[in-house]
Amino acid sequence: MSSYKVEYTLGAQKELEDSYRWIKEHAPQAAEKWLDELIGKVESLVENPLRHPIAPENEKFTREIRLMLFRKRRGQFRIYYTIEKQRVVILSVRRSARKPLEEEDFTI
Repeated sequence: MSSYKVEYTLGAQKELEDSYRWIKEHAPQAAEKWLDELIGKVESLVENPLRHPIAPENEKFTREIRLMLFRKRRGQFRIYYTIEKQRVVILSVRRSARKPLEEEDFTI
């Protein structure tokens, strides 16, 4: 099985940083653990990124968008990504409570 490289769009990186800052402000002890777990989950995409389903919002896009869920219930995050050759491009890291993903929400 070939290995992929994971990359973040600038927008996804900003969303990740903003979420981390918010968590650190409200639950300082949990912030580092949250970040480590989320990054570990994203980095697991280097092997078999096709294991996650196509996102429900996929029909709005010109490229295939996949969805990986991180955590459960109120604290759940949706990680949207696309696969380009040997790259997994993280498009968005957002709380599940936010509006569905739109193509103008990211640039590659």
